[in-house]
Amino acid sequence: MKVLGFTSIHYGKEYLKESLLSVVNHVEAMVISYSRRPSHGQRLSQECPDKEEEIKAICDEVLGDKLIWISVDRYGSEAEHRNTRYTHAKGYDLILTIDADEVYKEFDIPNALTFAMNNKERYFGINGYINFWRSFEYCCLDGFRPIRIENLNNHNQLQNHNCPLIVYHFSTCQSEPILRYKMKAFGHASEIRSNWIDGIYYAWTPENDIQDVHPVAFGLWNTIKFDKNSLPQYLKDHPNFNKFLI
Repeated sequence: MKVLGFTSIHYGKEYLKESLLSVVNHVEAMVISYSRRPSHGQRLSQECPDKEEEIKAICDEVLGDKLIWISVDRYGSEAEHRNTRYTHAKGYDLILTIDADEVYKEFDIPNALTFAMNNKERYFGINGYINFWRSFEYCCLDGFRPIRIENLNNHNQLQNHNCPLIVYHFSTCQSEPILRYKMKAFGHASEIRSNWIDGIYYAWTPENDIQDVHPVAFGLWNTIKFDKNSLPQYLKDHPNFNKFLI
């Protein structure tokens, strides 16, 4: 079983090291597809807080000679950006995708890859997302199961959304400059709920426990406590681990 790792990135250095550490021992090579400008059709005058050289340095440090670096000014769409995973996929059985704000539970990865290898579908959605909320001690759970593994040997368009793998997702647990930039640059920017950033996200505290907090959908996210001591050591070493609120 030969596995190619893949990450598409424009910003995201805050958790990139931990993200890559969680998968580096489970892939033969890792394609990092970098875009200097957003690939979601957003045209921003605001400068991205994360620099290419910062992102590349993290990738070099963690991946070493496993790194395959692709850098362009921009892609026409998110799909075009993500499809660059195929440019180096010849000879591989599986593609394991991970976003820069995701960290996989490393113990689960071999079983997830075996699950994808042994089933008939081509695309595998992940059952196990934990969406951290403003802290390593609070999270939200939902039924979101994005495709993260692709079996290149299965020549069909079938999807299986029951691939078991715990994913620590830090999309709503990032520093303020990145959070504010993300909400203007990502693919759902036009769908963000009115005054969500200041009226819900930064208004939330454990004491007032505002609920129904998803940035786009209503009735989907409610915050619950999370035992951060169950996290892997490299997340315990993260600068945000002991912060009350991020």
